Amino acid sequence: MRGAGGLASVGAIVLVVLVARACAKESSNGVKTAREQPLALVHFLGRFDTRQEGARFSWPGSGIAASFEGTGVDVTLEDTGADFFSIVVDGGAPGTLATSRGTGTYSLASGLAGGRHSIVLTKRTESFVGVARYLGLTVHAGAPVPSPDPFSRRIEYVGDSITCGYGDLGADATCGFSPQTEDETRAYGALVAADLHAQQTVVAYSGVGLMRNRDGSTRDLMPVRFERALADEPTSRWTFEGPPPDVVVIGLGTNDFAMGDPGTGFVEAYVAFIRKVRGQYASAQIVCTLGPMLRDSPPPGTMSRTQAGVYIEEAVKEARAAGDARVRYLAFDEQQARDGYGCDWHPSLATHRLMAAKLGALVREITGW
Repeated sequence: MRGAGGLASVGAIVLVVLVARACAKESSNGVKTAREQPLALVHFLGRFDTRQEGARFSWPGSGIAASFEGTGVDVTLEDTGADFFSIVVDGGAPGTLATSRGTGTYSLASGLAGGRHSIVLTKRTESFVGVARYLGLTVHAGAPVPSPDPFSRRIEYVGDSITCGYGDLGADATCGFSPQTEDETRAYGALVAADLHAQQTVVAYSGVGLMRNRDGSTRDLMPVRFERALADEPTSRWTFEGPPPDVVVIGLGTNDFAMGDPGTGFVEAYVAFIRKVRGQYASAQIVCTLGPMLRDSPPPGTMSRTQAGVYIEEAVKEARAAGDARVRYLAFDEQQARDGYGCDWHPSLATHRLMAAKLGALVREITGW
């Protein structure tokens, strides 16, 4: 890591930030949302808050895509924590960037052959690990170049720790949470998006529920966080401007059942959330999923998986009966010991691949992609 400094470096940073600002539109409540433009120097993929200098982002799976002519590129980021990012250069195998608290300039690529290249930087870790602020790119022996919107298809994932990729890099169920073992880019949602060449937006947070969180609290439930640009900042309101998703995948319910059957109020909460999503995305296909971590025992007599499936299916039926034909139910298979476990009994990479295969097949069916 190098500290940001030097006139040439600062000049490149200012150039990109100004263009990023030009590609944003300020809403009536003061939040600017990155708007997809036919040509731009920087594409913000996911939810970004641009009310202040640069662009802040916290949700896992949030990405920055750009093209440049040169032999390498650095990024300047400010981070409130120590996040992990995936780096993909020219569509190749992903590398890893680990940030430190504070502001720093990090190398994304170097020693490339002269010519045009692409870079995608994606946040692997979730919101409570850190809030990052993008401050610009510095190109070696060249400059950023405009590029078209990299995606024409869009999927939004609304979920909990499973969608975040919690513990998917962990060796087994005995490890606890750590940023090093969380990688959203290898979770089921990112796998489906990559396979279908779709932009993903991830709105997911560990421990969150629809009507109650894993700890039994009702503060900052997902219907509340869903309206935010930054997961933990109530004033950072997302305006839902720009191209809407073609598909919205809801992966919630596991935490609502953490302390037992939440009752039929869960169905009411789920139906209300479907309506909230539909209110923002009039034409999207909505897929309501049953997670792989829910099971019917132990303790003996516990029927969490069966009951959660019944509730979610009932919510889908109610939505469809009310005239919303673009809502569907999908039950992910219960995770199995033979496929291993991630940290704290979360899905392993193998389980995420199985989930991606099942979800991907349904998305192809309902979209024709």
